[in-house]
Amino acid sequence: MHPALDELNLSRILAALAVRRPVFHSEADLQQELAWQVHLEHSTADVRLEVRVPEPSRPGRRERVDVLLRTSLGRVAIELKYPTDALTAVVDGELFELPRQGAQDITAYDVVKDVHRVEHFVRTGLADAGAVIVVSNDRSYWSDPGHGRTTAASAFRLYESTTLSGLRAWGVTAGAGTTRGREDALDITGTHTLAWGDYSTLEGAARGRFRVLLISIVPPGKV
Repeated sequence: MHPALDELNLSRILAALAVRRPVFHSEADLQQELAWQVHLEHSTADVRLEVRVPEPSRPGRRERVDVLLRTSLGRVAIELKYPTDALTAVVDGELFELPRQGAQDITAYDVVKDVHRVEHFVRTGLADAGAVIVVSNDRSYWSDPGHGRTTAASAFRLYESTTLSGLRAWGVTAGAGTTRGREDALDITGTHTLAWGDYSTLEGAARGRFRVLLISIVPPGKV
């Protein structure tokens, strides 16, 4: 683990955030609230949102990093995803209506792409370490259906205990509609074993269980 990640302790930050904000309206809401929680926990850290990347992971493309933190022990780049299943709930008098987003294959590709991008940001010096954070109430992301079949999106599955490493590419049966804009194979240089943890539970709400995936990214040669 990198010292900057140790200092931040993102697991503790997420646990504290879950008490204050067990559910979010959108990914942008999650982004803002995570940034505020970092500020509450580390008031001296510089917190920046949507920072332009000088050396994009795909040359010629414009890229931004969701959250860029500057701490006393280094800079940390964070990418976020908030894929949701249908949910209607009232929390402390506030109504939350989340859509069933579906398109899990596409979203899973985008999560793996975020891992690839943050590795690139660390490698090129934008950040000293990084993380990809996924918060979701859609159990299809962490639960392996157990049928054992290889699918077009097998390389991008985020199931519990899956290891992401090496070149990740669509299977030959992937349709053009699924891969459009996401054709590139993704080279994951690190080795990341996925471990989902409980984030929050909205009592009495269908699909009210939220879980969180935290993927830490450090420079090559660090663990």
